[in-house]
Amino acid sequence: MITWSIAGIALIGLLIYLYKTRESRRYRRSEYRAETGKRRKKVERDKGTSGEYQTSLVLEKVIKGNRRFVFNAYIPCGNKGSTETDILMIHEKGIFVIENKNYYGKVKGKGDQAYWTHIMPGRTVTFFNPIFQNEGHIRQLKRFLKEKGWEIPIVSVIVFNDRARLGRIPLKGKEAIVCRSRRSAVKINRKLRHMEKILTPEEVDQVHRILKICASPNWWEKRSHKKYVKKLQQ
Repeated sequence: MITWSIAGIALIGLLIYLYKTRESRRYRRSEYRAETGKRRKKVERDKGTSGEYQTSLVLEKVIKGNRRFVFNAYIPCGNKGSTETDILMIHEKGIFVIENKNYYGKVKGKGDQAYWTHIMPGRTVTFFNPIFQNEGHIRQLKRFLKEKGWEIPIVSVIVFNDRARLGRIPLKGKEAIVCRSRRSAVKINRKLRHMEKILTPEEVDQVHRILKICASPNWWEKRSHKKYVKKLQQ
């Protein structure tokens, strides 16, 4: 009996070791790590960052066509601070601005409602409509790129992590994709089928370099962003 118990514990330990080894290898090879340079443990400890990484894995694996990613870019808002995007996917057919929500529980809302509802065990809260939130990101991104000489189609995508349960969310005329993480690549590929190729591989790289600079803000830019967000919240 003791021998079998020891063997069982050893087997569980081996499975845990193999799982961690596989996850570590997958992270090292991911575009998320290549783009951000973040350590895996730091990503795992942060709920928001972890959700972005999980979404990026789905996109890396399934999205078709030439594309590059930029994570956590601080897009300048003229003289009024900056707005932070979660994931930018620069694709040969356009740019996808992805707002990632790492929620669990049920989410309800409508495209034209200012606030949506997040229902968790023993607690219900409201949060600002992420479609509206992403529209703000997109306005600033369009302005910023136009100043750099680029006018590119931009698609809004709202992604909730797979622990969330999405009720029926009528978009009410809003041009956006709203889905869970595991369905994000399928939904985006479906959208891509109806879009025309407008960027060469070299142009995709050029736009990536422009936006990549925004993903490396200095401390002053981060401070200005926090003050700007606090002002908006008030």
